[in-house]
Amino acid sequence: EQLSAVGVFLVYQMLQLCEIIIKKQQLKQKNAWKLRFKVISVVMLVGIAALVLFTPTGYFGPISSRVRGLFVKHTKTGNPLVDSVAEHQPARANSYFQYLHHFCSIAPLGFIMVMIHFGDSPSFVAAYGVTAYFFSHRMVRLILLLAPVTSILGGIAFGRIISWSIDQFLTGDNQSEKPKRGIKEEKVFNEGKKKKKSKKNSTNGGTADKKKKVEKDDMEVLEEMAVSKTDDTNLRWTKRVVASTFTILMLLIFKSFHTYSWTLAKHLSNPSIIQVGQKKSGETVVVDDYREAYNWIRLNTPEDARIMAWWDYGYQITEIANRTTIADGNTWNHEHIALLARILTGPADEGHKIARHLADYVLVWSGGGGDDVAKSPHLARIANSVYRDMCSDPVCSQFGLVSNPTSRSREPSAQMKRSLVYTLVRNGVSEGVSADPSKFSEGVSTD
Repeated sequence: EQLSAVGVFLVYQMLQLCEIIIKKQQLKQKNAWKLRFKVISVVMLVGIAALVLFTPTGYFGPISSRVRGLFVKHTKTGNPLVDSVAEHQPARANSYFQYLHHFCSIAPLGFIMVMIHFGDSPSFVAAYGVTAYFFSHRMVRLILLLAPVTSILGGIAFGRIISWSIDQFLTGDNQSEKPKRGIKEEKVFNEGKKKKKSKKNSTNGGTADKKKKVEKDDMEVLEEMAVSKTDDTNLRWTKRVVASTFTILMLLIFKSFHTYSWTLAKHLSNPSIIQVGQKKSGETVVVDDYREAYNWIRLNTPEDARIMAWWDYGYQITEIANRTTIADGNTWNHEHIALLARILTGPADEGHKIARHLADYVLVWSGGGGDDVAKSPHLARIANSVYRDMCSDPVCSQFGLVSNPTSRSREPSAQMKRSLVYTLVRNGVSEGVSADPSKFSEGVSTD
């Protein structure tokens, strides 16, 4: 995926070389375009030849799974680790509103205005907007890239609407009527001039009739001026009413957006490891188990203790518990993550044999819809992507929760029941599930 950026850089260098040659030889426009076409064609042919020559040797690596996720379904990238990340899912409509609020509606209006006044600078904004929207639609975390151009397009829409609204009040009555009145007066003067000229050339017998006709024409012109003035006044006040409505609407949108921005900023600034819930009775409950567990680790384990947990908790273990973790969000080695997944989703005895060489403690999250048991099918697929003997099929369909027609509930499959993660999470909770006391001893369990 780095080659496209390098290619654009080289093309710009060649275009600059063309500009130097054009200026030096003072080429005309037709010859200048011919030169550009020849140079770019040569560069493209050289690039294609390089790809054909070096690709079979393995010099160029394949497109990464994250990049493939921008063009295929996020669960079909071929990398279970990338597929398991929630931020790689397509963005939903409420995700745009959550992070962009009213600009979801205002930015498209700004895009239309940019296309109407299209040019060199607007073309960049338009291309940026289309590209950012496409990729944010494919991957929700890329809404971050859409935010700047959304602000730009929203600002363009706001600016043009407010500028037009203010202009309706700054344009005075005299300024709007002066040109039209001048045209009417000139018309009356010219018509009077023609009539006077016709008087001199007419006979004395037709003078009275023509004088009446001239006066009649003058009255019609004055009536037209009065009607035109009334129409202009009505149109001007209609525009002012529309401008006032736009101004009030913009102020309301601004106030709503300002309040929402501060509310969202406060919400995002709160520590995510402490959550506030509510029982059916209406009682507010503070879920502080993460912080309690990390504090226990920091206060009750040796400073050189190694903590094994799924990589989701890696940064928090390092920063809050101040202990070494086996993996975190910056672990790029896929085999390393797959080994950790194998330990957790493999049989408990086998997992212990490997884990005791890597860590001193195991941290698992229990309870709720997103605990480690709920995540474990993803872990099994990640492990199977490297260790092919983990599952009988690529998607590990035998590992997970299966429906029980008798109890009408979902129960763990036989393979999940044997796993280390299920044994530790359900230890002493589910009937018949307990960790081997000769291999594991419970340090602490938060409630």
